[in-house]
Amino acid sequence: MRFLRCITLSLLPLFFASVAGSAMDNSGLGSVKALPSDSPTRKSVDFWIRIYTQYGTDQGLIHDSKYLDKVYEVIDHPTDARILQSRRHWESVLLSVQGKLAHPETFDADELRVYKMYDDVHEPDKFIEAAHRKRLRFQLGQKNRFIQGIEASGRYLPQMEEVFRKAGLPVELTRLPFVESGFNVRARSKVGASGVWQFMRSTGQLFLRINDAVDERNDPVRAAEAAAQLLKGNYESLQSWPLAVTAYNHGRKGMMRAVRKVGSDRLDDLIESYRSRSFGFASGNFYAELLASIEVEKHAEQYFGKVRRDPPIEAYEVPLPASINFRDLCRFLRLDRDQLRDLNPGINDAAWAGRRGLPAGYRLRLPSAPGADHGQAARVFLAGFAEIPKIYKHSNTQF
Repeated sequence: MRFLRCITLSLLPLFFASVAGSAMDNSGLGSVKALPSDSPTRKSVDFWIRIYTQYGTDQGLIHDSKYLDKVYEVIDHPTDARILQSRRHWESVLLSVQGKLAHPETFDADELRVYKMYDDVHEPDKFIEAAHRKRLRFQLGQKNRFIQGIEASGRYLPQMEEVFRKAGLPVELTRLPFVESGFNVRARSKVGASGVWQFMRSTGQLFLRINDAVDERNDPVRAAEAAAQLLKGNYESLQSWPLAVTAYNHGRKGMMRAVRKVGSDRLDDLIESYRSRSFGFASGNFYAELLASIEVEKHAEQYFGKVRRDPPIEAYEVPLPASINFRDLCRFLRLDRDQLRDLNPGINDAAWAGRRGLPAGYRLRLPSAPGADHGQAARVFLAGFAEIPKIYKHSNTQF
């Protein structure tokens, strides 16, 4: 019953539809329309909903990377050897179908299934093309990770939504961390992207403080502020939310180049026609993954049953008047070291260990009780900070 929700995708609101002109309404949603039911993007959304809700990380699919609704096999407990074996098998089946087209009565069960699977694809040599190594793709399931992401997201989503609301952007964009990191605060990619928003260092430095003492890419709220700026700039340049979101993965200049070369600002056209070594499967599916994440998170209980969400963090922020050793700060103001570390994931290990000072101006997050007067709490903190002997406070972070 849960998966029947996928049937409703033709009615899924497309909050990020292309907006004519540069103006946006107060909500930032622009024009709203239903996602076309015959759109390749819709089929991609359907695929990612299956990945997020039906299959855990102990399963995976062998599928066509161009036509995501073409799934050849579900593999339980996949290994590299098992995946390779399956890809070779389906490559052989596809090529065999091509060779037997004149005599379909000779198809075996797998060949007949594949032949019927491609009834709606009208391309010459479609089975030869589908057999290419880049078309036969393995995708690991994400159900358990998505559930974990929903649980963790409760801690930060209210603040993230407020950040995007103030920026005049669709709050649904705050679901991008489900795609990027599964809301794993400790997420680090092989190429150097960091944090739930997965900023590369070069991009992060445009908006965030990154040095030996702090890396604000790892603070979900600070990084959300940066992501809002980046996405707003993408939209202003591209005038389309599908393109602006895809540019978060592929780069703004890359998407502008794609639009120029293809001569269209429709994402489906770019996916179909744009050829670039850097515009691959991940870029082409990024927007569809976001739409799937929005759907699954919004209707989590219908897909997964009861899901526990972490409570929002209760804290207030104070810019540090001067650089100070973290240990000295905790000692003089009697702060709980572990609690502070939990609230401030943007502070690096070197600063926690006292090898680097917390930098002046850093917006330190401090615990508060529900309903507390944050303004008053900040004044009390600053008064206490002023009483710390000057010898422990510095104008820079290098000790």
